Amino acid sequence: MKRETEVVSVGGWNIYVERYVCPEASESAIFVNGALSTTQAFRSTIKNLKGKVNMILFDLPFIGKSRQHNTISRPMSKSEEVMILQGLIDRYQPSYILSVSWGGLAALMALANKPPSIRKALIASFSTRITPEMRRYIERAKVLLDEDRNHEVATLLNSEVGKYLPRLLQRVNHEHIKNLDGETYRQARFHIGQISSLSFEDYVDVFREVEVPVLFVNGDWDEYTSKEDVKCVENYIEECEFFVIPEAGHFLDMESKSASRSMSEIYDRHLLA
Repeated sequence: MKRETEVVSVGGWNIYVERYVCPEASESAIFVNGALSTTQAFRSTIKNLKGKVNMILFDLPFIGKSRQHNTISRPMSKSEEVMILQGLIDRYQPSYILSVSWGGLAALMALANKPPSIRKALIASFSTRITPEMRRYIERAKVLLDEDRNHEVATLLNSEVGKYLPRLLQRVNHEHIKNLDGETYRQARFHIGQISSLSFEDYVDVFREVEVPVLFVNGDWDEYTSKEDVKCVENYIEECEFFVIPEAGHFLDMESKSASRSMSEIYDRHLLA
């Protein structure tokens, strides 16, 4: 599988894109990162989909390998994130969209715009409700971000949503979060504010406009985006399925080999079928 990289302009932003191209594959999938995540978050997914589909990954302007190509003077709104995603979908014409965590909101908002190339979506570790555990986590994160206690923000991530990750990945996460620059932390504070203010009613109009089949996948142990709290979307999205990964938390296939195998089965039997 050939890896190609490029920086493309979308709506005035410069977006770093990675493409994994398989000559035998006729269709493509675009991946949508969670909050403060980069293309690195999809390493397990790339392994599971290798040779089955072409893959498109990207970093938002304020983080990862896009950061050096952009001047950030203000926080980026969710609508701008969706605009970038929509621009990349228009450019690369993928058949599938896969998202993790709060990337699910941008993915669903893009689906509500009915991009003609997309025929199926997988939304992982997403919930329509701020659980008490998530509320506690984001409120603590906001305090630490406001006080520029970057090391403690990284520690908090690993002790909460990342608590089931292997130690090696926890160390990688810690270094990634600890070393983000000031503008990226400003985006993090803005993002937390957006999450805190969301209610279920904010999602309903989006859900009703989604016309393609959607697979929702949650970890059985995930207290932050729980499997119970996403089920209500079946009242609004006409064609959706729900899957639970046993013995997995928020980061699903990054946490264990068994979780990775379970995700691989969902890709093969339900997403690409």
